[in-house]
Amino acid sequence: MAKPDSDILDQAPPAPKPMSLASKAGVFTLSRAVTIITQMLAGVVLAHVLTKQDNAVVSYLVLTLYTTALAFGQLGLPDSVFFFFEKLPPANRKAFTLLLSKMLFLLAFGAAAIMLTVGWLGASREGFGEVRTLVWVMMAMLLLELPTMHLPNALIALDRTKAAAWFNIFTGMAQFMAMTIPLLLPDPVAAIPFGLLIYGGLRLSVSAGIYRKLFKNEPLVTLPERTMREVLHYSVPLSLAQIFWVLNKMVDKQVVQWLLPSTVFAVYNSGAIELPIIPTIAYTVSAVMMTQLVGHHLRGERPALLALWFKSVRKVSVIVLPLVMIFLVAAEEFIALLLPESYADAVVPFRIYTFILLQRVASYSNMQKALGSTSAITRSAIYLFLINAVLSVPLVLWLGMAGPPLAALLANVFSWWYALRNIQLLLKVRFREVFPFGFYAKALGVAALAAVPVIGLKLGVELPRYFGFFILAACYLPIYLLLARAFGTIEESDWQRLMNKLGFLRKK
Repeated sequence: MAKPDSDILDQAPPAPKPMSLASKAGVFTLSRAVTIITQMLAGVVLAHVLTKQDNAVVSYLVLTLYTTALAFGQLGLPDSVFFFFEKLPPANRKAFTLLLSKMLFLLAFGAAAIMLTVGWLGASREGFGEVRTLVWVMMAMLLLELPTMHLPNALIALDRTKAAAWFNIFTGMAQFMAMTIPLLLPDPVAAIPFGLLIYGGLRLSVSAGIYRKLFKNEPLVTLPERTMREVLHYSVPLSLAQIFWVLNKMVDKQVVQWLLPSTVFAVYNSGAIELPIIPTIAYTVSAVMMTQLVGHHLRGERPALLALWFKSVRKVSVIVLPLVMIFLVAAEEFIALLLPESYADAVVPFRIYTFILLQRVASYSNMQKALGSTSAITRSAIYLFLINAVLSVPLVLWLGMAGPPLAALLANVFSWWYALRNIQLLLKVRFREVFPFGFYAKALGVAALAAVPVIGLKLGVELPRYFGFFILAACYLPIYLLLARAFGTIEESDWQRLMNKLGFLRKK
């Protein structure tokens, strides 16, 4: 008898068969981790090499302006790949992928206009005048990068997970070199945008080559007449959600930029992040499951869909929650490891943002996308942004640097509840049946309990500046693993797999 989909994450299929979801998730997560680590390292290098003033200009130009414009220009189109690759006949996929590229290229002009407008206004602040010149280079980069944003999703949907992983690694390494090699030049602030422009050209060339190889034996057929209408009906709400998600991430930085000195902005911007590698775990697991989730939904297989959803949440929880706990406990040591001593205050927004990661054990938006409910995602994103925007200004005036991340934390708590509530209504189940709350609470308790002796070590012993984080992490992990086994949050199959990976046990 075939195994149910709820066990598919545990399967280890023979070599001739396609990769299991666990393997796909592992490969893609690893590639995303490499990309994220290289991006973080680039930020660390900039913080050490540039002055605070120059770092503030680069951070505002690249991390705030460009990221916002990139999100505005996508219109949710890359996220439509999973749904329509499953819905459309395989013969339409080549034309569908090409159509998305053309649409994204046209949208890049609108995104560039938004970037120019916002950048021109932001440059009126003291210390940011150079932005008005460099923004034109970043606008040109939009025309190169935006048309390729859907390619990784297309590779995953076509069961080319390894290819998607290698593409992510390539982009991460190329971005790192684009931002760090210019530091060797006399005017690095002006050179970094041109380095990124070269990266954009390389990404476009590689993407074109992958597209030709991917579909070289397939004819370019005409899409059904209603395809574009259906795509826009699906993706436009996602684009609105994406816009508000980005605005939500940027609203605190805009508030700090306008209300606090530019040198404070550089420090705040370095710490005001959700450590990206952690939410990536849930996102990548969800991404490789999307075709399965969409298939179950289209066939009306609610029990199988819920079983697969619960399985992924449990497996991600036992990885994400201890990682979050490490960074909560060792926040000072982590900031000291990455940034100069003058950036020590970055630990304040960093620790508060890390609390948000406690609920990043699933991609709730991907689950709603699989159920075809994109408008609810938009509403959730709007609420998230409004709560954050309303609270950020009074909290920054009251609490200073700690205010905006606290507003983001409160907004995300509401957003978590709202997403689960919508999934509950779509699946027509009780609220307690839409998420494995019992297991989550148990896993969180185990992760917190393992942190107690590590906190004692931190308070009782003076740790070396550059090794303190690694010492605390090395102490925490074995304690957590032992407690997780004792309380049963790590299943026997997962434990055996972990031991095999570590080399303590050999597979027969």
